[in-house]
Amino acid sequence: MWCPMSVLTQVGRPVCSGVMRLTVTDMATVSAEFDVDATPGEILDVIADLPDYPQWSSVHRRATVESTANGRPARATMLVAAAGLTDQQTIDYTWSADGVAWRLVTSGQQKRQTGSYSIRRGRGGTSHVRYDLTIDPLVPMPGIIVRQVMKKAVKAATDGLKRRVESLHED
Repeated sequence: MWCPMSVLTQVGRPVCSGVMRLTVTDMATVSAEFDVDATPGEILDVIADLPDYPQWSSVHRRATVESTANGRPARATMLVAAAGLTDQQTIDYTWSADGVAWRLVTSGQQKRQTGSYSIRRGRGGTSHVRYDLTIDPLVPMPGIIVRQVMKKAVKAATDGLKRRVESLHED
């Protein structure tokens, strides 16, 4: 069965959205791939504009850049909310020519979080984007809560980013 995104528990069993039976006591991982009608640089510029996230990401309430390196955010503080949970997070970023990776520094709801956007040039002026996110909740959570949080995060990180980038670069 084809699944547009998969969620993996630490034991590594893939579970498709909509059919998940997941109780998370450790890490949860989600990945998604999608195409955007823009260059990798245009996509990275939108990702780097952290204070603008609340305009296109339904999970971000506020984002403040704390420090920069080479013109891109190096550390940021964010207020995020999903599935009734609100979290203040400090995130460190590592930028490259074809993507960005991040790791959680502090959080009230998570022990660990890592994530990335990897972007490669596609055909006909499009770019192919892969989004990966792993979270490790501070306390065990029911699978239904984790599914809601991950679903909302993926939707914001994929659909929201795609719409935002393409709206800024319409002809």
